[in-house]
Amino acid sequence: MAFSQDGIDAVTVVSDGPELLIRWNSAFPDPTFFQVYVDHRLSWSGSSRSCRVPLPFDAVGRNVWVDVGIVPSGEAYLDYSSSLPGPTQRGDSVSLSWMGGTYLDQTGLGNLLGFRIYRSKSPGGTIDRSLPVDTVTAYPGGRIVDGFGFGGFGTGGFGRAATTYVWTSPSLPSGTWQFAVVPYDRAGFDRGNGSSFTVNVTSAPRPPAADSAGSRLSYSYSGPATRLVTLQWLSSPT
Repeated sequence: MAFSQDGIDAVTVVSDGPELLIRWNSAFPDPTFFQVYVDHRLSWSGSSRSCRVPLPFDAVGRNVWVDVGIVPSGEAYLDYSSSLPGPTQRGDSVSLSWMGGTYLDQTGLGNLLGFRIYRSKSPGGTIDRSLPVDTVTAYPGGRIVDGFGFGGFGTGGFGRAATTYVWTSPSLPSGTWQFAVVPYDRAGFDRGNGSSFTVNVTSAPRPPAADSAGSRLSYSYSGPATRLVTLQWLSSPT
């Protein structure tokens, strides 16, 4: 079975001082063995449905990637980081998922406004941070669903939790694309470099180019002797 995220839901991540408090629900009965990966590193194994792990040293001002899944009891300490899911391709689009919340606002003033999505201009290029391709608002509707009261009161202060965000790109040509998700504040400033993603996109070929007559497909017939039909078309435009 290896590492599987089937049956895992309601994952919450709370920043509590130097630690992350992670809780989840599972459809499987006890005893079930779980693994928790933080930023694709194996951070915890056990049969509890919550754990505390150290906050990554470089997590200030960026999003945290958390994976929770089940494993066979004999494989609780095997490292499955190389097989973890990352950004997913849906047809010729890319879907990014990340966790973010008030813990990204180090001022404590509720300044987190949203996330900017940056992308390479073309396949194989580097991320263009001069202009975002899209923005995702933090806390749609202005309702903060994490923060005060969600963390470990008495064990390092009031914790600050995380919410899962998802963004899907428009159609993209085939190739390797680079993305970055960067939180920004109410003053309009990016907070740190955010989290980076690399995705290989395999898109369907574009329709053939039109010929001088405006047709994309033509044919010729060899005649009644051989009765062969030959189809002809031009290369797809790049």
